[in-house]
Amino acid sequence: MDVTETKSRKFRFFEIIPGFLTWLALTSPIWLGILAPSLVVLTLTFLSIYWIYLAFTHSVGIIIGYKRYKSELAIDWHKECLKLNFADLPDKATLPKSLAEVKHLILIPAVNESIEILDSTLGAIANQNYSEKDGVFITVTCEERGSESVGESVQILREKYKDQIKHLFFYVHPGGIPGELVGGGAPNRTWGAKHAIEELKKLEVNLDNVIFTTFDADTNIHREFISRLTHLYLTTDRRFHHFYSTVVHLFNNNIWEVHTLMRIEANCITLGTLSSWTLNHETRETFSCYSVSLNTLLAADFWDPALIDDSVFYWRAFFARNGEFSPRIFYIPNSSDAVHADSFIKAHKSLYKQLLRWGWGSVTTPIALEGFSEHKNIPLKIKLSWAYNKIERHLVFRTIVFLITFGFAILTLVNEGVRQTTVAYRLPDVISAILTFGLILLIPTTIIRGKLITPPPKKRGYIRRFFSLLEGPLVIINLLTFSFLPYLEAETRMMLGKGFKVLHFTPKYR
Repeated sequence: MDVTETKSRKFRFFEIIPGFLTWLALTSPIWLGILAPSLVVLTLTFLSIYWIYLAFTHSVGIIIGYKRYKSELAIDWHKECLKLNFADLPDKATLPKSLAEVKHLILIPAVNESIEILDSTLGAIANQNYSEKDGVFITVTCEERGSESVGESVQILREKYKDQIKHLFFYVHPGGIPGELVGGGAPNRTWGAKHAIEELKKLEVNLDNVIFTTFDADTNIHREFISRLTHLYLTTDRRFHHFYSTVVHLFNNNIWEVHTLMRIEANCITLGTLSSWTLNHETRETFSCYSVSLNTLLAADFWDPALIDDSVFYWRAFFARNGEFSPRIFYIPNSSDAVHADSFIKAHKSLYKQLLRWGWGSVTTPIALEGFSEHKNIPLKIKLSWAYNKIERHLVFRTIVFLITFGFAILTLVNEGVRQTTVAYRLPDVISAILTFGLILLIPTTIIRGKLITPPPKKRGYIRRFFSLLEGPLVIINLLTFSFLPYLEAETRMMLGKGFKVLHFTPKYR
């Protein structure tokens, strides 16, 4: 559905659900503490045990994911592409005739990024281990307010990489178009993609042979990225019914230049994505850097210009494919910028606003629920799986750390009689022991984190390098602040019908 149209009452009802579930759980020690305090005690005990389970599976996912990451890095994926026998590949109806027939359209939305940032992004594409570079079409699509400087940078880089990048388009997305979300990437991406497709038509490119990829202006892809993507795409059955995504999102561009909480948040994204997508990626939405067939992009009618881009796009494609749309993952990494600024205060404000924008991704819950009610042909199993995913996200994952940390204290404030029960008397000690045990699980996480990110520069000194190893336990601070409050604000605003018309653009600062 396109929410730029007048909202239905049904959609407005579904908008209330994410915030309602989150606040229902957060306030449960108050209202349930009065009505059924013993139930709160049992719930907090269960959540503490469940938290350890989540920490354990998180560690397992990281270990498995890291092994797959190392395994894929050891392969020359372009050679693997050359070895492919197209006669044996699946889904002949959507299969290009040869590797030379495979085309790539890469879309890079920009705002006002410096030439240094664009140079590293385009340079990473130019240095790909992929011989069919005539078939790679790059589009930089820029917001009008920064188009002059970005346009000059693109012209310089076009000349610099003319031998490696054969096709580099540049388009300017005009500001002030009615109905578009200011600061969202969807309008800019849609503008650039539509213009690039028209250019491909002029060049008589078969659009069904095009793999479309989009990522941010600061994303540097590994030199095996395009080859690995190509290999996965060609060997996947029903390739138009999937999106393709790496699960290794690094922030090595500037990871040691940023403030501590910025680095912790970035590492949480890296490790969380690696673990969760490795263990279960079927109920995952498009995020950050992803690819689809160009046919799928057209079927989904691009992005909704009134909303955020990444996660909403998944549901546009999902319903365009009648529920038959799922991820196919790989482990060749990309690397982006962690949030940074020229002062401590500005950096933390920028991080909060970025995560508030990500929190607005909860709009996919009403989009999904309304779509499920309208598309009767989608199997009930798929609907239930996604409904469970959404409920668990809002009811448990958004609230579990807060409840474990503060739930018992709140309970005893509203019901002093709870202190007198034997179970409640021992509960704080039990929870403390359980969570202390959970700290042990940080060891493998810390080790693998050190292997994924670039080593700290020697100029940091041995003391600062040592203390960087202790950032793991500080995750709890992040989980109670930046990974909690912005998402809570976004869901609350949506519940109250106060959506966003302007979103924060996170400046790239190195």
